Amino acid sequence: MKLVSFVIALLTAQNLFAQTPYEEWKAQRLAGLLEPYSWLSLVGLEWFRPGDNTIGSAADNDIQLSHGPEHLGKFVLGVDKSMVFYPANQVEIKVNDIVIKEPVRTYADSSDNETTVFTVDSFLFYVVERDKMALRIKDSESETRVNFKGLTYYPENEKYRIDAHFVPYSPAKIIPIVNVLGILSHEPSPGRLEFTIDGQSYSLDALDDVDAYYMVFGDMTNGRTTYGPGRFVYTDGKVDAQGVVRIDFNKAYNPPCAFTAYSTCTLPPLQNRLKVKVEAGEKKYADSHY
Repeated sequence: MKLVSFVIALLTAQNLFAQTPYEEWKAQRLAGLLEPYSWLSLVGLEWFRPGDNTIGSAADNDIQLSHGPEHLGKFVLGVDKSMVFYPANQVEIKVNDIVIKEPVRTYADSSDNETTVFTVDSFLFYVVERDKMALRIKDSESETRVNFKGLTYYPENEKYRIDAHFVPYSPAKIIPIVNVLGILSHEPSPGRLEFTIDGQSYSLDALDDVDAYYMVFGDMTNGRTTYGPGRFVYTDGKVDAQGVVRIDFNKAYNPPCAFTAYSTCTLPPLQNRLKVKVEAGEKKYADSHY
């Protein structure tokens, strides 16, 4: 049995008997990270230049993979950000699970079309648009996944299950948010969540999701016991008829950047940096440099 398979079996077995909703949430969080192409498998973010961008394991490629076929083909990036992939001869590479032999139009994650996903050997890669176009590369046999050390949490604490008052913004408030690459985006916030911890008042600007709100937040544990740049947390559903929504900080979790240097995580906006220790949820990952 490969090491990664052993790790998956061991860590999954530890969560088979999850009883409470919180333990079930932690088990699902763990299972997601153990998937073959989770954030743990992210090994590269390669920026395209206009024109030809060759890819493969040989040293003469513009994008060099750590193993696999020496020459997979080339991505050709147009001035209008259109992209076509030309496969090399006699290489079996799949696009959206179908083996290709001819050039294929390639769509980034920002496109209205389905993102074009390539798989070959133990790799999965696709184009992302982060101001510029880049190739996000995942490897199910990556060291970060194979040698995954598990997650650690603060003890579950009812104090951090908080019923917050939802204050809507009408119209939505546009929040400037910077990611780890220094790229600025402007995200609409439907409202802020006001709450208290130990009798002190705090608030977080929320971002919208289908059936919940989520917050990118920082607190006074960052860089000490939790990931330095901050963490993410979702609410338990949307605001109710009384204007209340629950934040369970026991479910605060690390962004992908805690596990890999190749993700493009958003950072907490200034107003979401809490001047309090939120000693709940996921702690700093074992190999984190922050």
